[in-house]
Amino acid sequence: MNPQLDVLLVDDEKICLDILKSNLNVFSYVNVVGEINNGEDVVGFLQKNRVDLIFLDIEMEGISGFEIAKHIQLTYPDIMIIFLTGHVNFALDGYEYQPVDFLIKPVNLLRLEQVLSRVKDLKYNYKEKKEAQIGVHVEGGLEIINVSDILYIEKVGRKIYIVCKNDEKFTSSDSLQKLEGIFAEYNFFRSHQSFLVPIDKIKSIHIDEFKRAYTLQLKDVKEILPLSRGKYSELKELLIRKGMKFY
Repeated sequence: MNPQLDVLLVDDEKICLDILKSNLNVFSYVNVVGEINNGEDVVGFLQKNRVDLIFLDIEMEGISGFEIAKHIQLTYPDIMIIFLTGHVNFALDGYEYQPVDFLIKPVNLLRLEQVLSRVKDLKYNYKEKKEAQIGVHVEGGLEIINVSDILYIEKVGRKIYIVCKNDEKFTSSDSLQKLEGIFAEYNFFRSHQSFLVPIDKIKSIHIDEFKRAYTLQLKDVKEILPLSRGKYSELKELLIRKGMKFY
């Protein structure tokens, strides 16, 4: 496989866009698919174009880079973000959006090479992540679990259960919100306020005859799991972004 990164540049200063694009042209595996100079146009662009990575300026007129990052994090969790800023202090406020890195303008070419190398590894080592093991805090200690063995994660009352193959079930001492952050990089999706599901295990999505409730059927899972109405469009868009076609 020839690795390639489809990259979107977002900065309201044209000279910054031109310099960054010129620097990126040095890397043969980088394909700049778009240059946008205002936050309002980012949403429309992402609806129509495939993007692996966004270089996102934090300080822009109108919609800030952090506001755009929040939308991307919720709607396109597979898209990686590198924040651009002229002030180091802004970086401290951006970690909640889980960026790959922060680059200070003007961008240093060596730092750019380092962060692009990391992005490339993150994209093309996904299979290794899927087959990875992870240590999870459970009642009584720490459990080493194969990520691919996890069928779903459920909150029942105040307890969090990690349901796995072979009828294994572990009670986690972490919150569902914390587990959502941990398992985001392993392609898990918050389908409901009480459920995290691995996207690759989704077999079908159903809606009742009154179109009031959605459900999920997962591979190797007998139970029917709920899908929140507000999460249906988000999940469908995410599946489309992953290359799935709906007819």
